Amino acid sequence: MSIKRSLIKNAAFNLSGYFYLLLASFFSISVLLNNLGRDIFGVYIFLVSFISLAAVFDFGISNAVVRKLSLPDTTREENVKTWKTSFAIYIALAVVLFICVFVLLQYLSRIMPLFVHLDRNTINWSIGILSSIVFVNHLNTHLLNLSQAKQRFDIFNSKTILVGSANTIISALVSGAYPNIAILFLVQLVFHILTFMFMVFYSLKYFTGKDFTPSYDKQTGKELFSFGLRNFVGTLAGQVENQFSNFILGAMVSARAITSFSIPQSIVAKGAGVVSQVAQAFFPLSTSLLEKDRIKKLKKLVLGIEGLTLIGGVLAVFLSFTIGQSFLTWWLKDPVVVASAYPILKVLSFYFVLVSLTPIPTALLQGLNKPQIPSFFGALTVSLEIIFSLFLVRMGAIGIAYAFLISVCITVPSILIVTWKQLELEIIKISEPLPKQ
Repeated sequence: MSIKRSLIKNAAFNLSGYFYLLLASFFSISVLLNNLGRDIFGVYIFLVSFISLAAVFDFGISNAVVRKLSLPDTTREENVKTWKTSFAIYIALAVVLFICVFVLLQYLSRIMPLFVHLDRNTINWSIGILSSIVFVNHLNTHLLNLSQAKQRFDIFNSKTILVGSANTIISALVSGAYPNIAILFLVQLVFHILTFMFMVFYSLKYFTGKDFTPSYDKQTGKELFSFGLRNFVGTLAGQVENQFSNFILGAMVSARAITSFSIPQSIVAKGAGVVSQVAQAFFPLSTSLLEKDRIKKLKKLVLGIEGLTLIGGVLAVFLSFTIGQSFLTWWLKDPVVVASAYPILKVLSFYFVLVSLTPIPTALLQGLNKPQIPSFFGALTVSLEIIFSLFLVRMGAIGIAYAFLISVCITVPSILIVTWKQLELEIIKISEPLPKQ
């Protein structure tokens, strides 16, 4: 199969699952908002953010494993060691994260004012179930690495269908009869477990018997952590970027401010997620193209994708300013939330143009074994966002939106320039003839 056809096929699987989730989330957000109420919905969003935030704490092992299993000419023995070592690491991390999330949320629920909207019993059950989701989700991440490395994105997207449905449509329907967030988390936990069972069944086709079981190999672990830790800072920064606004608004403004900001933020995140789905398919493919006769094709592919992404970003700004308010009114059916969310959406639409240009360069740099570069720029972006947010939060939720925009105006052009220079250097390196013996 040609390079373009392979990328299109894999990206199509990712995008089909993603667009399903996109439509499901649009339906569910308005239903959950109305069934739970503005304040409880803000608490729900705050708690859900811990699942994504905890998932980051694999110290970059996920991308390291995918890259290792995607490299050409790796032996069966190396693949088995990579799998078993990864499994052992994820089990240990899952246990640690379960404890950390449980303890942290118990503490925060006693000091943050937004939790006054819930009774203590609901809080305790929610925290216990949410911590269990974090545990199972971490194990699923390990299992999903195999299908991504094998470029089986039909299998990889099983989590999107199962967990995504539970988080959106099913939770929205359940909230109509039981508007209790602990029950919603319980429903979601069941689907995380179903995903785990399905992925174990798939993984056993490649690693059977003792090859499947976790076992830590020091040398393999060292290699995985060497790549992973360089990538981890950027991944962590990305999640902090997605979630820290909830903490600032929850602590310094109100639970309702979280609702006003999180809705336009989710729209922008889902738009940027379209590019991320392509980048997810692009990562193992770009790694396999690091050969003398194929790397120039990689360069053309990067230019083509980035050009299409920029056109899509400009279109998003146009749509936000022309039909954005009408869309929010039709979607949310809450004029109070729309009035506060629409100005934020307009600001974040410009943020979207810039941030959507970064997933492909990030995947490319990871394939070039330079994960420390996107990590640096990711950390720099988040640091600037936090600094600007602390100054602009007095403006309310829209101040956070301006903080996001100012930060990416500084960092995104820089990472694009650095990425292009790194690709040019790699082309020269690979194209140079080998020295005569």
